[in-house]
Amino acid sequence: MLAHPDLGFVDGGIDFLRADLYASCRTRFGVATTLLRQAYSSLVFQELENEKVWTRDWVCVGTAAEIPDSGDLLPYTVGNHAIHVQRLAAGGLIGRFNKAQHGGCRQVPAQCRTGRKTKCSYTSCGHSRDRGVIEGAVLSGEMTPQAGQYLGVNPDRLLPISIKRLGPFLYVNVDPARGAAAELPPVEGAIERNALRVAGQWREVHANWKLAGAALVDTARSHADGGGASNYVSAEWHFPNLVIIKSRRAALAIVLQPTGFDQALLRLSVFTHEQSADAACDSLLALVDRAAAVAVVKHEEFSRPAVAEITETSRAAWKFNQHLIDRIAAQHPVYWNAPLMQARLGR
Repeated sequence: MLAHPDLGFVDGGIDFLRADLYASCRTRFGVATTLLRQAYSSLVFQELENEKVWTRDWVCVGTAAEIPDSGDLLPYTVGNHAIHVQRLAAGGLIGRFNKAQHGGCRQVPAQCRTGRKTKCSYTSCGHSRDRGVIEGAVLSGEMTPQAGQYLGVNPDRLLPISIKRLGPFLYVNVDPARGAAAELPPVEGAIERNALRVAGQWREVHANWKLAGAALVDTARSHADGGGASNYVSAEWHFPNLVIIKSRRAALAIVLQPTGFDQALLRLSVFTHEQSADAACDSLLALVDRAAAVAVVKHEEFSRPAVAEITETSRAAWKFNQHLIDRIAAQHPVYWNAPLMQARLGR
């Protein structure tokens, strides 16, 4: 959670907790404005999202198919928290905070305090880029560096997190107070039950993650409008970070992960139930490339100074903004590290 929540979220004299900042975003679509520009360019707003979204909501971190074997471990940075999901010997799943929350560093290095996830040769942590899945064989037997960084000597003593499997998707919640009771997103059934994950890859987008999410949905839906019934495509953004794009023969799930206020990682999973759906899968991946280009242009637009408010032209973004503003306005316990006492505020 936030290191010092009593300091609030203020950048350039703007208090991001003020309700009036979002009043014009709350009106009906077609009239509503976009979020203020700082929502896409401010490190402070990124910290606000960490406090209000990533550490409160159920967050999609990937798919169960990515860790099929006993001991397989999926690292994931949720906001500024370094966690992992691991496959147990009996076949179940468990989620925990990593043993090395800051990559083993005694303090967070200066280059890791920039709001951008930096590549680290040591481990995945709250300030570094995640690495891919670690196979169980690497973590078993004699203590390996990976086992020491993620699991430590006794994994049972690591702080657990709430975990749910919804269809093929893995969701986690790190809120120690209300995580397990938070509302789950309605994603079960979004992917056909007999569909298999046939491919996965990561893509970088040099744009804010919110703009990337809207671009994915809008690009897919515009493709559907021009494709006719034979090229039917649907797209849905499940708050906060899962976009699902479906055609008649394949489905593409995109896990959105901010790696900076101006960059995002797209974790792609392709699903199909057909033996030969390569063309359909390639078509969906091509949509991602087009959407990434749209997001970059949009981010550049928001990076330029302007006086007038901008009308929100993306219905997907408008719908997302309503959820985000609800989270910003929500009251909940906040926590921070304080010496010799446990501090708790309602905010």
